[in-house]
Amino acid sequence: MPFTDDSAAGSFSAPPKIELIDTPGGSNRLVRVIEDFTFTEADNAAVWAAPSGSIVNGASIPRVLWSFVGSPFTGDYVYASIVHDVACDARTRPWRDVHYMFYQACLAGGTTRLRAKLMYLAVRNFGPRWPNPGPAEHFSFGMRAAALAAGPAISPEGQARYLRRAQAYLAAHGGQASIEATDVYASRPE
Repeated sequence: MPFTDDSAAGSFSAPPKIELIDTPGGSNRLVRVIEDFTFTEADNAAVWAAPSGSIVNGASIPRVLWSFVGSPFTGDYVYASIVHDVACDARTRPWRDVHYMFYQACLAGGTTRLRAKLMYLAVRNFGPRWPNPGPAEHFSFGMRAAALAAGPAISPEGQARYLRRAQAYLAAHGGQASIEATDVYASRPE
């Protein structure tokens, strides 16, 4: 798997070295990072680390997305899933930055731009959220990030409907589809 497919998005330090953790009677979805692994964003040189010993399970990627793109440890976004999980667990950076890093890491890992947009919209809208580690973030609508810390309460059916609409919009508009236009279209009532 290429790890610098879109070098304009960023680059990974190397392919991750991981081991599956056997959890008898469990889902066996736990993975331990056995060698330091990083993703560096191209536009601002921000480094996102998954230190040796980190344990990830793909839970930062909303389960509803799995039916559209597969589980977190399959496909061309495995590398992105690892650094995203660690960043979501650490919560030392704003959730919006963490989810946007996931988009950039997906591109760097070889995910197509349209698929990366769909995945980004899923984690941004349905993934974990937390209060900013610094000053409160203000949105254009006057809301504060702390008010959204629990994430929006949207049923799995509503999430799937949103993702189907986003997927259809991206397919119809191809590379011209912006993330925000896709979000607006997918959010509209049917």
